[in-house]
Amino acid sequence: MNNKKLRRIIVWVLILAVIAGALFYFFGQKSKISFKEETAKTQNIETYYTFSGNIEPDGFKVVTAVSRGTVKSWNVAEGDKVNEDDEVLVPKSGAKVKAPMDGTISDIYLDEGEDYVPGDALFRVADYDHPLIRIKVDEYDVSALSRGMRVFVKVQATGKMLDGTITHIAQEATVSGDLAYYEAEISLPQDGTLAMGLTCEVRVNRESVTDATTVSMDAIQYDDNGKPFVYCYDRNGDVVEQNVLLGINNGTIVEIKDGVRTGETVLIPPTDMVLPMMRMMNR
Repeated sequence: MNNKKLRRIIVWVLILAVIAGALFYFFGQKSKISFKEETAKTQNIETYYTFSGNIEPDGFKVVTAVSRGTVKSWNVAEGDKVNEDDEVLVPKSGAKVKAPMDGTISDIYLDEGEDYVPGDALFRVADYDHPLIRIKVDEYDVSALSRGMRVFVKVQATGKMLDGTITHIAQEATVSGDLAYYEAEISLPQDGTLAMGLTCEVRVNRESVTDATTVSMDAIQYDDNGKPFVYCYDRNGDVVEQNVLLGINNGTIVEIKDGVRTGETVLIPPTDMVLPMMRMMNR
């Protein structure tokens, strides 16, 4: 046997030894991988359309001067409630100025003794007793909304949850560039804590399923073809892949339509780094 042929044989022996060693290491580590066990549960799942908006008054009016005059006195202060036709401003001469609507005096623009001319803003009345939220609804989502529909509203600053009602949906879309949206209005119950301008999250029911078999989203893995599976134990206690059929998810848990039953154990691998090794061991 010549030296060249001998060297080739030695190289192949070394390559086979490395492959054998790697396989021995991987299979030896399989029992040492620390999976997190999770039990499939029966739960209800709901999904939502989510929008955001700010609390606004249900209308306001700014009263402006129609003639020249000087403020003699105010019968109200900012924050006072008024009824339509209540006398608000008393000028030094001329007719008294009345409230144009029921509401709250939100702003007084002139001090006593100040002069005004036609067109000057005198005061503002806003309806704080009937707060609302305006939201922008994508053209693809607007069909899921209807007038009178109940929605869930979360006040971001306080975490308070409220029931709202859709009272108006625009008949025509507003087009901005390549986007089109519909404006919708949602009425809220005023309990005395809703300040104007507070940011809110609005949720509208999208899909729901009751008594579904569920696991956490972390338990779901995907093979090279994008098909979902979970890790679980077989009858011998070995870790295997179990194909599953998925239903809806809420971002935290997912419905399992087939492949896993309530009460069965699924396994969550510690990190994504072990997945290639696990797939090699399971083939």
